[in-house]
Amino acid sequence: MGSDGRDLLEECRLYRRGCQQSWFAASEPARTILLHPFYIDAYEVTNQAYVEFLNELGEHEGACFKENCLTLEDSRVELTADGRYIVSGGIANYPVRGVSWYGAAAFCEWRGASLPTEAQWEMAASWDPESQTKTNYPWGDTFDPTALNFCDEQCPEEQADKDAKDGFIFEAPVGSYPAGRSPIGAYDMAGNLWEWVNDWFAPDYYQQSPTVNPRGPATGEARVVRGGSWFDTGNFTAAAIRFPAPPAETGSSIGFRCALDH
Repeated sequence: MGSDGRDLLEECRLYRRGCQQSWFAASEPARTILLHPFYIDAYEVTNQAYVEFLNELGEHEGACFKENCLTLEDSRVELTADGRYIVSGGIANYPVRGVSWYGAAAFCEWRGASLPTEAQWEMAASWDPESQTKTNYPWGDTFDPTALNFCDEQCPEEQADKDAKDGFIFEAPVGSYPAGRSPIGAYDMAGNLWEWVNDWFAPDYYQQSPTVNPRGPATGEARVVRGGSWFDTGNFTAAAIRFPAPPAETGSSIGFRCALDH
């Protein structure tokens, strides 16, 4: 788990200007850990699945652990005049976005599951149980612009890669990139949307975490997002990269998937 920050910095410089060592310090050091068996979703949670949750819940404001589940303006979810949540326009199978950490955790709990820990997420994204090896990206050690949805030529951002075209301006339907599956068969663990995990963020956690089933600090001010998104350059989709985000944050580039201890 983790990586050498210098390697991540060098990779960053291949894709954008202004890269800073501090962006990658939290991913150090690389070390071996042991995880007990677990299940994890093959796909990011979709708009349709989240709408079903919201309609059973009945509201989204203050309804997820007394916090807002999502921000409608950041999502693709619509609220009708009669109080029903819908998703229209052929995007039911797109990953839900604009969901807070509270909204993600509440959905997973509603399903009888939980958000994955950082360790579970990273293992599912980059560990091959057959060969007992770990890769930089779900598909291998070298970035492949055809294997994911990231900030390509259609991306309306300064950092867009003008030499790549992934077929979508923003997020893509779940499972659109079979070549980008991780060794265990999980889709979109690189790109598409950043994914909430269960852990609180601490920049030095990897220097002191347990080597068996690490579950993050006991408290904190920010949770962790993993995997990069349609908004990001390719290097930020590396499996070891971790960033903090306030749990109430929503935004059009954050989604999630669920996990379950075996």
